[in-house]
Parts: sequence; C-alpha cells; structure tokens
Amino acid sequence: MASSSVPQSSDAATRSTDTDALVSRTSAASLGYILDPYSCHLLPPSLRRSTDKRPPLINLGTHARTWAVDHLVRQFLLSGEGKGKGKQVLSLGAGTDTRFWRFRDEWERQGWEWECRKWVEVDFEEATASKARSISGKLAFKSKLGGEVKIAQGGTALHSPLYSLLPTDLRSLPTLSSSLSPILDPSIPTLLLAECVLIYLPPSSTSDLLHWFAETFVKDGSAAVSYDPFGLQDNFGQVMIRNLATRNLSLPAAPTTPTLNSLSNRLIDAGFSSANSLSIAQIREGVLPKEEAARVAKIEQIDEVEELNLVLQHYAVTWGSLGGGEGEVGEVVGLRMR
Repeated sequence: MASSSVPQSSDAATRSTDTDALVSRTSAASLGYILDPYSCHLLPPSLRRSTDKRPPLINLGTHARTWAVDHLVRQFLLSGEGKGKGKQVLSLGAGTDTRFWRFRDEWERQGWEWECRKWVEVDFEEATASKARSISGKLAFKSKLGGEVKIAQGGTALHSPLYSLLPTDLRSLPTLSSSLSPILDPSIPTLLLAECVLIYLPPSSTSDLLHWFAETFVKDGSAAVSYDPFGLQDNFGQVMIRNLATRNLSLPAAPTTPTLNSLSNRLIDAGFSSANSLSIAQIREGVLPKEEAARVAKIEQIDEVEELNLVLQHYAVTWGSLGGGEGEVGEVVGLRMR
C-alpha cells in the first residue's frame, strides 16, 4: 500500500463506513428489499449474530441506491459495445461490495452469456485482506470466479480468471495504474464504478483518477457510474459533517460538489463526452418502475417520509460516457425518467 500523509486513524475511520454499508445491505436483503445472499457472509464475526435491522428510512435508501447502480452496470454489461471483445469493470473502493457475485447469479438465471472478461476491485489492503479470506474460504464465492483462485501479496490480493482484488491506495495514481496495467486491457470497453468513494478523496486525487481513466481506456463504449453525496452546504449537510467528525471522518471533496450538476460536470471536465446525474429522491419518484416501488412500499411502514426525502435529496447517482455507445446522445448507460 502506498504511503500517505493522511493519518492512519483517518483511513481506519473511512474504512469503517464500508461496515456501515455492509450492515445496511444485509438488513435490506434480510427483509426482501434487495436480493443479496452474499453480504451476510462478509459480516465481521461480532456482527453475524446481531438481529438488529436498519430503520425503514435506511432500507428504502439502500434499495433505491442499489437498484439504480445495478441498472446502470447491467446496461453496460448488456450493451452492444464490445461484442466479440468483451468488457471490463473497475470498481474503486469496492470494500465488501457483492455485485460481481449477484450479477453472476442473475446471468445464470437469465441464461445470458457472461461477456465481462475481468471485474477488478481495489481498496485499502486491510479491506482486501479481509475480503480475500472470505472469498477463498467459501465455495459460494469461489464457484463464480471462473477457475483457479490465487492469493497474492501476502494475502491482501486475490486473482482468478474473471475477478481480481487488489490492495491500492487511490490517492497514489502511479501505484494504481501500475497495479492494473497487467490485468486490464485498455482497448476494450471498461466501466469505472465508484460508490460513495470520491467524497473521501482529496479533490486533486479524484480529478487525477477521472482524467487517467478518460485518457487510458478505449473511448468507444467505456463509461463511469458513481454514487455520491452532494449539496452539503445546507443545514442538513453541516449536521452530517459535524456528526462524521465525531468519528474522525472528513469529506474532503464536499466543497467541490455543491449541486447536482457539479457531479456530472466533474466527468465532463475530466474528458467524458456526456454525463448526467439524478438524486436518489428523483430516482425513487420518477425512474424506479412503479411495480417495484409498490413492492418495496409493502415491506415496512414508514412514518418519516419528509426525513426520507431530505436525506435522499443529498445523494445522487451519476453516469458518464467516453464517446460512442448506444442510445440517446451517444450515452453508453443512463437512467430515464418514466
């Protein structure tokens, strides 16, 4: 792992946010909001016997976020771009994300051909070491990896024909680039996936990452999808920032994303040919299929509708394309209002 001037205690606090997200996904899955039989296997031993469920507000937010990002990643993998050559996914700060395995299951159920040549996840070495142990020790994980599973770099990395897990500090672009160069093919369509990651990076690191991606990977069919908080200059945001500070958490990128448009503009500034963003509130209200919205509404009663909307108005999904692609205005992926 690359050295950094950022205190380790701050890094540890950032890593703890992945545990929060993992517990939320496990809660949402246990109640039927999302289909995820894998997250529960990644819970730390201290949390495995807990029966606590997240409040409906968090479960609904987890559902909307998961549905939207899944929809965009699915679009990318099923698009006509890369036919015959395959596709790749690069997931930054992936933590305990289980999307690779959930999608492998979905492709099997649907009888679709898996054309993703490589799915690569990167994160702090503490996170990858824990995940590598879980993956290598459970058949449910190993059986989806396409063949032999190899543990590397002292147990912090894992490689298989379809999937790789790498320990990398995203603040060190040279380290990231050199780690990925033997694994990813820059000539085939590639998706950059960043879920609640960029907010924790210095703005210069985010800019460097996005420019590097736009300059490195093939323009015809490559894309990016991110999930980020934004607009934290208001009372809600300031309370959130103060609460996070009590956990030694800071949001270095918050000042650079004051509006919804600032999220998509960040991709345009990095060289993407098109980009757009929708808040999670907008996605729940106008993108989520009505039958799906009706299904999840029956799972739990929610009294804090105004609070839910306030929270979801401060989180967004952003997508961008590097030219070419299918659909409107050359977008490779995109959400559409009903």
